[in-house]
Amino acid sequence: MNKTKKRSAAYLVLGLATILAITLLNSCSSADSAPVSMGELDRLHLYDLDSAQFEFTKEDVRGSLMAVLFSPGCDHCQAQAQEFYQHIDQLQDITIIMIGSEPLERIKDFSVKYGLSKFKNVRFAYSSPVYVMDLWQIHNIPHIVLYDKDLQPIKTFSGTTPVDKILAGFKK
Repeated sequence: MNKTKKRSAAYLVLGLATILAITLLNSCSSADSAPVSMGELDRLHLYDLDSAQFEFTKEDVRGSLMAVLFSPGCDHCQAQAQEFYQHIDQLQDITIIMIGSEPLERIKDFSVKYGLSKFKNVRFAYSSPVYVMDLWQIHNIPHIVLYDKDLQPIKTFSGTTPVDKILAGFKK
């Protein structure tokens, strides 16, 4: 290979490397996809249904936030899921994080069975019961904690709660 061809090949590789670097930097610098603090929920060490660490981003935020601790086999939690599904149009501006401490397969099955996995404002996650108990004093499930837009807790509900009562809790 002569010098001209080697130099051309080197420039081509350098150019492709530059384009790749710029593309990666642009995709990583998006403010909407950068992880953000979830306030006290960061203590839960949440994991998505694919077992990856839960990364909450600005594009996930829909006004306020509701964290719901649930168990897939709990009758009250199943009733709460049905309540959410029936009133999902009223909850569209609220990010809902459904947190379970059972095997991911059971949490996935629950998300599909009650139809909540298809809504963009509803996410399912796993957290160790040790972290959950350390964060919240739980007497009944579902355990629902409402957060304002600054991710500060504003209201807690224990047991099955009507959506109207939850929405009223956000207004206080």
